[in-house]
Amino acid sequence: MRGLYVHIPFCRAKCAYCDFASAPGTPMEIESYLEALAAEAALYPELKGGFRTLYVGGGTPSALSPGQLRRLFSALEGLTGPFRDLAEATFEANPESLDAEKAALLQGAGISRVSLGLQAAQDSLLKKLGRVAMKDDFVRAFAALREAGFADLNADLMCGLPGQTGRDLGESLDLLLGLGPEHVSLYALEVHEGTAFYAAGVKEEPEAAAGMYEAAAGALEKAGLLRYEISNFARPGRESLHNLNYWEQGEYLGLGTAAASYLRGERRANTPVTDDYVSALAAGRTPPAQYRERLEGRARTGERIMLGLRKTAGIELTDDIFIEFKAELDRLLKAGLVEIAGGRVRIRKDRLYVSNAVFREFV
Repeated sequence: MRGLYVHIPFCRAKCAYCDFASAPGTPMEIESYLEALAAEAALYPELKGGFRTLYVGGGTPSALSPGQLRRLFSALEGLTGPFRDLAEATFEANPESLDAEKAALLQGAGISRVSLGLQAAQDSLLKKLGRVAMKDDFVRAFAALREAGFADLNADLMCGLPGQTGRDLGESLDLLLGLGPEHVSLYALEVHEGTAFYAAGVKEEPEAAAGMYEAAAGALEKAGLLRYEISNFARPGRESLHNLNYWEQGEYLGLGTAAASYLRGERRANTPVTDDYVSALAAGRTPPAQYRERLEGRARTGERIMLGLRKTAGIELTDDIFIEFKAELDRLLKAGLVEIAGGRVRIRKDRLYVSNAVFREFV
């Protein structure tokens, strides 16, 4: 059973740290894009009914109007069947574009989980990030989702932001924990080329971010949100099934601009240029590929290890892993970065923040 990811590349405004394929869109551009998504979904009739999870991400999917959301969901159900029959159906939203009407629409459509962006609880920091929504907008949107009946909500939180203090992060955690989300995704700021932060010369502060990250992780776990992946914390039973499928090297189909797929051993990503994506499908062609590759042998095993080690439970130490990567594992064990117990290898809990040093061994 596969996952289905659908990318909506439209936002009211692009955040200063964002390097995803996203930009503001006109009503005509959005309509053309929805037609292209429906056409791409129709290219995979053999996969109909074979999906376990759905994730609608972006961009800002909640920027779509109620009518546009209904069109989108109708096209997707041609592949997935009714959303209520899926093990999980997640929808990403930003507070400025999520109101009571849309919350009720999502609930009625069978969406079971909503991921809502907070990032920080200080309006001054949110303005630096280029966010449209402020703290009170998040609180209002979160309440609207609860009132609509959602019992599985994620909130995104960031640390290591320009000018952010430990006290700021503590206030953000207090706000979130007071609201009681079932899941929290915690990310340290990364400044990527092509973003507004990069152009402005904003620098990462890894030491400060690491201290904030570990303090926040401790507070979340103390509150009953257990870390099950490097950046993700959940109440027991509320882990993201869609993302777990990625980390377990499961198959998934991606629809939309820049969306990635992993099917039958091949990785493929659509073009990140929305106009090229739309024009190809309007002409009856498959969208151009940003890349495509087939992973086999050692490369496929190495990727399976990297993905599996993102989980705090680690990965089963199978014969192929031990044979292919014994030298790498020995180095990591000697460096104190990983541990082996119960037939599984995992990154040590106090080394999760420097996980990239582990992953490099398996590239």
